[in-house]
Amino acid sequence: MKTAAALLVSAMAVAGIASASPPNEPAASAWPTVTQTAKPWMRWWWPGSAVEPAQLTRTLEEFAKAGIGGVEITPIYGARGAEARYIDYLSPRWVQMLAHTAREAKRLGLGVDMATGTGWPFGGPGVNAADGSSSLQLVDGQLAGEPTRMQVKRPAPGGEGLVLDPYSTDALDRYLQPFTRALASLPRGALRSQFHDSFEYYGASWSPGLAAQFREMHGYDIEKYAAELAGARPMDADTLGRIKGDYRRTLATMHLEYVRRWVSWSHEHGFIARNQAHGSPGRLLDLYGASDVPETESFGTTVLPIPGLRQDANDIRDDPDPPINLIGRFASSAAHVNGRALASSETLTWLRENYRESPSQAKPQLDRLFIAGIDHIFYHGSTYSPADAAWPGWFFYAATQLNPTNPLWQDFTAMHAYVARVQSVLQQGRPDNDVLVYWPEADEQDDAAGLMRQHGMHENQWLVDSPAGRLARKALESGYSLDFISDAQLQALTVDGGNLLSPGARYRVLVVPATRRMPLETLAALVRLRKSGAQVRIQQLPEDVPGLGRLPDRRAEFRRMISSAELSQAVVVDEAQAFSQVRREPAADLGLWFTRRARADGFDYLLVNPGAKRFDAWLPLATPARRADLLDPLTGEAGAAAVSAASGKPSAVYLQLDAGVSMILRTYGSGTKRALAPWRYFDDMQPGTGLSGGGSLEFLRGGPELPAKAAVEEPGSWTALDDPRATRFSGTARYRMEFVAPSVVADDWQLDLGDVRETARVTLNGQFLGTVWSLPSRIKVGTAMKPGVNLLEIEVTNLPANRVRDLDQRKVDWKIMKDINLASLRYKSLDASGWEPQPSGLLGPMRLVPLKSLSPARP
Repeated sequence: MKTAAALLVSAMAVAGIASASPPNEPAASAWPTVTQTAKPWMRWWWPGSAVEPAQLTRTLEEFAKAGIGGVEITPIYGARGAEARYIDYLSPRWVQMLAHTAREAKRLGLGVDMATGTGWPFGGPGVNAADGSSSLQLVDGQLAGEPTRMQVKRPAPGGEGLVLDPYSTDALDRYLQPFTRALASLPRGALRSQFHDSFEYYGASWSPGLAAQFREMHGYDIEKYAAELAGARPMDADTLGRIKGDYRRTLATMHLEYVRRWVSWSHEHGFIARNQAHGSPGRLLDLYGASDVPETESFGTTVLPIPGLRQDANDIRDDPDPPINLIGRFASSAAHVNGRALASSETLTWLRENYRESPSQAKPQLDRLFIAGIDHIFYHGSTYSPADAAWPGWFFYAATQLNPTNPLWQDFTAMHAYVARVQSVLQQGRPDNDVLVYWPEADEQDDAAGLMRQHGMHENQWLVDSPAGRLARKALESGYSLDFISDAQLQALTVDGGNLLSPGARYRVLVVPATRRMPLETLAALVRLRKSGAQVRIQQLPEDVPGLGRLPDRRAEFRRMISSAELSQAVVVDEAQAFSQVRREPAADLGLWFTRRARADGFDYLLVNPGAKRFDAWLPLATPARRADLLDPLTGEAGAAAVSAASGKPSAVYLQLDAGVSMILRTYGSGTKRALAPWRYFDDMQPGTGLSGGGSLEFLRGGPELPAKAAVEEPGSWTALDDPRATRFSGTARYRMEFVAPSVVADDWQLDLGDVRETARVTLNGQFLGTVWSLPSRIKVGTAMKPGVNLLEIEVTNLPANRVRDLDQRKVDWKIMKDINLASLRYKSLDASGWEPQPSGLLGPMRLVPLKSLSPARP
């Protein structure tokens, strides 16, 4: 190792280092209290339900220490060799383990949810063929169901069996009886919620009660068109499309009743209910709204131009939803419209290839969900693993491995704190979206092609390519805030002072996108709302009613209503007219994402910069602001923002956001005295000075074995060291570097670490500065730097990928999970032996950047 001055920063001829103060206050009082639900929760898989009390306690303690708010227990298939430990699902021993978990979670301040089944979807050993899912068939000229014979996916022992009929409340009642018996011994309140995963009842296009339900809903006998429905006899496309539309609406309504029955059962037994509605055959907004916590999911990676955000096509699956997140808004819309306090998301599913998921890659996906109105994150996820399991322990594919066995576990805690701070704000106040966008589901359902429709997250043309989807995307990208609304929800709207009222929110305008067909009840609601003084804007009047039942009578009533003055006067020529006189946030024009909530004394914004360039300017607001606070969810710092509130001009705040960075803005309508010190804005005085020279690198913890301590001359990947152990190492290493402080006078200093693989815990002169886990990899130095020689210590943790690569290269039998063992990102057998070593450590370049305080000039 070189001398104390070996890692020099070139002196700049100005006298002395500044006596910098912390840039902003760590003002805990500025933040809402972080509650149990504000913290992120975790999907917790129990492989084989092979759990035991001591390890359950240890893991829950790890979760609580890391900042997790609760767990959702989902038992799955087990590990090979652990069969003797398996516990049958819902057996007395299994319920004892659940009760122990609930007691320990309560002691630790954690919540507990459980899936109402193992794996997914609902089903198991008690489901016989009569109660199982079935598909429509034509048998001797009559419609009949043929069992799909679909088995529960990824079941736990005791949970194997047929998938349940998702349209039969009677079958569901029988399915729930074992749960009622098994859970009766638990104290009321031991569990918070039951959970139903996304609709993956594949091929389920029939139910024994469908014909009767169809006749009740539509007034004619579906059997009359059995051959046409089954494709055995031709029919004109319009009539066939109408029949199939009625058929799809019947399935959707039956599934809605199924979900409502499950929710009511949950309530009867002291649970709330979380439901993922996507994948269902229809009525998605109503399905989301039927539960207490509507839940969406994130799947894959959203490609964004944030510098340093690695997006290698071989390592990611593109999320097909637009970056502005349309489908995720179905869950939050249902929460807002129906007055649900929380909207959750299964989060970070297939973020990257297995064991190659970094927190810096997770943050944009988290921000994208927050911007869409999600305020209750469930990570996907963590796998229970016994203490005696060889590394990497038990695991689940498609997951961001948020386990204590992951070397990044320690630094994921900084990400959890970020989520908790953001959600502590997003769970305050009330939603403040101005626009309701009607989702014209009848247009999508009245179609002669195919039979059953599933409205999935990935095959999303049903929304993204529809007039409603295109309208909503353009509105969001233009700065309008909106929620989607269904036919049933629209029909329940009332009007107060020209505003549209739902059970949970207040809106200024209802926009109806170009629509071919509309139910009479919805059309009548539009007339009623217009007569009551609501702002209703219609892009294009519908042409007809959907479906075939009672068509002549419904058409006559349609023609009468469609000619009314209330509807004809609501038609707008273009999209600009549709959103006239509605608040529009200029943040969208400036490349920023936003979401906004209202409080009694002002508004809360989450602002995110998803672009390639730094934002450093006055930001006009669509809401009034006499004063405002900036809260940094990454650090917890807070300060009073520079505000311009000149008469006759929009209020504006000065905002500095690097690419990939987010900020909370809390505005206030009154001019009361500021409780916080002013937010400190900074200018880079110059590009900064590179840290170059020598230092040491010591491997602290990880495996499979610790490489030897090494001298390093320049930043670079430790996989390039002349030590084969470093190439296969996954864990934490500490860089120690000494440098002479620059002689520049600055108001503060910023340490730019450059390319960090993957997280860095930074200490300067014995003072811990924080954990760098997100982009850009920078941290303020503050008062920690002193004149003369300074000691910089950086603990860097890399991905588990290189150790996994080594296991496969040495042909170690580590993939011991049953069922799907181990699926790659492309759903092939994972073989990491051909992976290139993942760069690890400080890749640089590293710089010290002097900062000068900035007083923003008024616009």
